[in-house]
Amino acid sequence: MIPFQPISSCGMYCLRLLLLPLFLFLTAATADDLDESVLNDVHRILQKRSILDNVALDDPRAQCRNGGIYAGGICHCIKGQTGDHCEHFECVKGLSVGFRFDPESLLFNEPCICESGWKGEMCDYQPAEKCGNKGEWKKDRCECVGSYFGSECQYTSRCIEGFLRNGRCICNDGFEGDYCDKIICVYGSPDFKNRTLACNCPDKFAGRRCEQCKKHGPLIEPFPHCELDPSKKKHIEKAAEHRAKVKRGIRRRIQIICICVVALSVVAIFVCVGRCVHKNAITAKNLRNREDTAERHRLLTNHVRLQKFEETVAQETTDDNEAARIEERNRRKSEPAVLKLNVKKDKIKLETKSPVVRKDTK
Repeated sequence: MIPFQPISSCGMYCLRLLLLPLFLFLTAATADDLDESVLNDVHRILQKRSILDNVALDDPRAQCRNGGIYAGGICHCIKGQTGDHCEHFECVKGLSVGFRFDPESLLFNEPCICESGWKGEMCDYQPAEKCGNKGEWKKDRCECVGSYFGSECQYTSRCIEGFLRNGRCICNDGFEGDYCDKIICVYGSPDFKNRTLACNCPDKFAGRRCEQCKKHGPLIEPFPHCELDPSKKKHIEKAAEHRAKVKRGIRRRIQIICICVVALSVVAIFVCVGRCVHKNAITAKNLRNREDTAERHRLLTNHVRLQKFEETVAQETTDDNEAARIEERNRRKSEPAVLKLNVKKDKIKLETKSPVVRKDTK
């Protein structure tokens, strides 16, 4: 069994919000008969709800769109929405997107299409005016500078250029405003773009309030003229011409020196290149000579070896021939004795065989 849990304040609020239109519908009350407290309750509920809350509760079948409440024959719309059926947004300086509004859409993720220079959910302010000149509008809020604070940087925690007396700022010379935050420029205009307490000065003036000359010297007239003395202008022009002439002479000398340096550099480069080429040629020639010498030595060595080999072969051939001649001579010397021996053997054989033959014949 689920234990009973008391309804929270948020649940009571939602329950009351859902039952209120049903109650008004059943009573069929008109605007004249509707109790003043009920109307006040309706407006109080509508004031608490935001645009996104009402868009989330939007029902296309309902008579009042975007969370509007139908009572007394008309639709009571949330603050910021308008129309007979609460279908439009109450854009101050812009165009309502109506039913096309979708927080997750790429094109219609804002309820209003603001005119140029206007911002906000309802296009109800200009960023430059929202923060004044004391801050910058970023991420839907003012980022104040210095000691300023507040939703529109309208407050400050101290007197910027002055001191506090009896709850009021007493400003220093050259400043004004409730917080002594406005500068009084002698010449020029305040620098609102950079939010600095300084002035944008003309060419010949300088200083925080443009209260002094930009150039100084014995020939410059004092403030507020800050220009050259007309009586000394000719001398200044002659001096300027002389300086220009000297500068031209120095520039010409520098050009001549640069040309000479470049020419010497080119000559030095050519000399170095020629020397390197000559050195490489000599090195290549020496290398070729060494190679030729080595080749001649190799050929000579091979020729000597071949000659020795031929001499050795010839000597061996001569020795073989000599040995063959000696052997032939010895063979020839031994041939007669062999022949004689053979003849004797033949005779002996004949003598031994002949008596047997004679006996048989007889």
